[in-house]
Amino acid sequence: MKCFIVSALILVLMGCGNSEPSVTVSDIDPVEPGTPMLLVTAEIGVELGDSNFVFGVIQDVDFTEDGNLAVLDTQKKQVSLFSPEGDFLGNFGGEGEAPGEFLNPRGLACLNDGRIAVTDPFSREVEVFDSGLQHAETITNFTTRAPFVITAAGTGFAGEQGGFNRDAGILTTSVALWEENTDSIHVFFEKEDDFSPENMIQRIMMPQAGLVSDRSNLYYSAPVSEEYVVSVYPLDGSEMYNLTFPGYTPVVKSDEDLEEDIQAYEYRMQGMAASGRGGRLAGATYEPPAFYYATGSTGLDASGNLWVQRGWESSPTFDLFPSGATEPVETVIVDPDLNLSDFNFVITPNGMAAFNMNPDDYPRVLILSL
Repeated sequence: MKCFIVSALILVLMGCGNSEPSVTVSDIDPVEPGTPMLLVTAEIGVELGDSNFVFGVIQDVDFTEDGNLAVLDTQKKQVSLFSPEGDFLGNFGGEGEAPGEFLNPRGLACLNDGRIAVTDPFSREVEVFDSGLQHAETITNFTTRAPFVITAAGTGFAGEQGGFNRDAGILTTSVALWEENTDSIHVFFEKEDDFSPENMIQRIMMPQAGLVSDRSNLYYSAPVSEEYVVSVYPLDGSEMYNLTFPGYTPVVKSDEDLEEDIQAYEYRMQGMAASGRGGRLAGATYEPPAFYYATGSTGLDASGNLWVQRGWESSPTFDLFPSGATEPVETVIVDPDLNLSDFNFVITPNGMAAFNMNPDDYPRVLILSL
């Protein structure tokens, strides 16, 4: 039950943005004075000192049912647990291929039964740990890679899976539910696209989709520029429906942001080439989407409100959908004095936090409150 947005090697829906007319940010429901604001109340992490508080690369964060904070460090290949007061409680994981170890962990989810699941897509595994931080099981029944993003759902977890079949000429995306003590996998959504180096690059450069679940529904927000849509999939299998933003029109990106997209693409390709993984993309071209993605991260608070981050706002801004509502009824902003535009946000019933995967100073987790 969390939300985050981050540029990563995630296979999600295409959205190149060719709609007209041009719209500026101020044309869409400007934020009014007195809007509720998220404030930073504490932080966990230091630049130098106790190694338990020195992070390498914070990849993901979630809260347990009792409010403890789980932090996935993809550089250290481990998860650390902290109390609501910021005390270090322990860690687990480590680099390797043995049960309970990770190669390239990408996401974690604090499950509804108190366990913690960590997805390791390239090893095609999800490692599960009990409430005592001991390894409990390894889940391997995935049709392609393990999910890149997971969230607690039902008696297990839901995730977004992606893969490609070059021989068949297809790229695949699916959202599914894996539950405890069942051999069946419930697929909510699946999509195929033509395989090509250009399509691969578009998907590599897309932000991660929003995925969050409560006890009744799974909420899926794919980064599609032309539409402000969050798909709602009831866990009981009844008909899905969409949440929308009335009157939304795609917002044109600034020249500066388009240039940043190109720079991010060049940096990404350099990294892939250095690791030997960029050969199949040689000669391909990248065309940044002309429009901002309408939606970003999603989350659920303790009152049952769904939070949807606006993709077009430079300062983090969230639309709130109360339970049962199909349109937003309230807006929440983040303290603009803090300049958290590059941060990923985690909104759960058990706590709220933000982190930056590539900070200018040092990695830390900010604890937030309204």
